[in-house]
Amino acid sequence: MRSLRALAHLGFVLLAATSPALAHSGAPAAAATPAEPPVAFKLEKMSERAYCLYGKGGNVGFLVTGAGVLVVDDQYGDVAPGIVEQIKKVTDRPIRYLVNTHYHSDHTGGNPLFAAFADIIAHDAVRPRLLEYPRTVQQTFPDRIKAIETEVAGLKDPADRYRAALLSDLDLMKFLLEDARAFKIESAAPPRLTFDSRLNVFLGDQKIEIVHVAPAHTDGDAMVFFPGEKVVHVGDIFFNGMYPFIDALAGGSENGYIKNIDYVLAHVPLDTKVIPGHGAATDLAALKRYRDFLADLRAEVEKAVKAGKSRIEAIRGIRMDGYPEIKPLYRTLGNEIAVTYDEVKAGR
Repeated sequence: MRSLRALAHLGFVLLAATSPALAHSGAPAAAATPAEPPVAFKLEKMSERAYCLYGKGGNVGFLVTGAGVLVVDDQYGDVAPGIVEQIKKVTDRPIRYLVNTHYHSDHTGGNPLFAAFADIIAHDAVRPRLLEYPRTVQQTFPDRIKAIETEVAGLKDPADRYRAALLSDLDLMKFLLEDARAFKIESAAPPRLTFDSRLNVFLGDQKIEIVHVAPAHTDGDAMVFFPGEKVVHVGDIFFNGMYPFIDALAGGSENGYIKNIDYVLAHVPLDTKVIPGHGAATDLAALKRYRDFLADLRAEVEKAVKAGKSRIEAIRGIRMDGYPEIKPLYRTLGNEIAVTYDEVKAGR
């Protein structure tokens, strides 16, 4: 299990607790996140005008045009000035637009800085999530944390995959509660331009397509297409090389991941380059492989449900050994099985 310091790189990710027992009360105080060294940015040129910037949090994408720059996601507030500096090393064109692919703070934390000079765009669901959900977390997570702690205390086998999933939930939720308590609505900078399913932005001679297909990572996911450059930033519907975060408490869906990826595969050329929310930029073949993993996982869960297996039995029994490249870096396979099991049982 990763430490809270490591989890800070993934931001305000609200996930469904794996445990079904959520009716207890009381809350332990979240530990303070240790200070971190300065962020070492890495810039990757994806095409003549499109770039991927790695730092702390979700991957940043940006497109340079003669009329200015459009940026996708802005990581955390403390590194946002560094993001602007990295963009200025590439171009002196002004930053005109910022797109938030969803509301989590490792993708929106820099909004207060960018709002001073750019129009911020996101799906309709992002603004209320960003402004209102921290309060919900503070009200509900203490009981959820206590319930998981109680359940973990009764599970002694360190090799128990269900116990490992609970510990993953516990570590994340403690961090997220701390993050919510630090949130200040008066200094937030939510998007001022929102859309329902699709928005086209014309900047210089470039058309940018911003698309929402279905809830996946959250209920407000946006994918940003740079068709003139054959590049797409898919946000957190793709965690390259790691199990996905399905923020079920914020409307996320495993089935929605599949729908979003299917949309990308059907609407872009085969030589399109893909910027994931986390992990290295890659190609369509890797994105399709990820889609296959998600579909195969769902098929295994459906078999378990049909066989009458319980949620815990499914978590302990299902294996996905055919996908060794997908690692439990921040979530375990058990966490993915739990969310998928709930969806299948609910007929979603």
